[in-house]
Amino acid sequence: MNSITRVHGRSMFRRVGYGLIAWTIPYATSLLLLSLIQRDPEFFRTIMVVEGSLVGALLTVLYFEAVTSHYLREGFLLAATWIVVNWALDMVGVVPFVKLSMDRYFLQIGFEYLGMFAPTLAVGYMLERRLGGSRQA
Repeated sequence: MNSITRVHGRSMFRRVGYGLIAWTIPYATSLLLLSLIQRDPEFFRTIMVVEGSLVGALLTVLYFEAVTSHYLREGFLLAATWIVVNWALDMVGVVPFVKLSMDRYFLQIGFEYLGMFAPTLAVGYMLERRLGGSRQA
């Protein structure tokens, strides 16, 4: 295995790992707030959006600390990976319990994950412009 393959493999592992974390933290919080879902679903949803945004922002920063080139591409791959991971985990950990059809799931929950592109592309774009495609030593 050459060094390029090793680096890309580690990047994919980190993207998937951070995607798992980005899903697990809000999911764990949602389990703790099950009674709030029934009492005040709007407030519950607000908590989930804020927490997801904060966790996503932190993980984006942590991910980009190890990126040394192709920042915009990495931002795109990061969001795309996280979206797929979140959709897959939702199919196992959310959809069966809330009994949503696939079209209702995507309308109520699934399409919101597309928002993950905003921060990861913004960071990737800014780093690409600032550092010219590769990190300065």
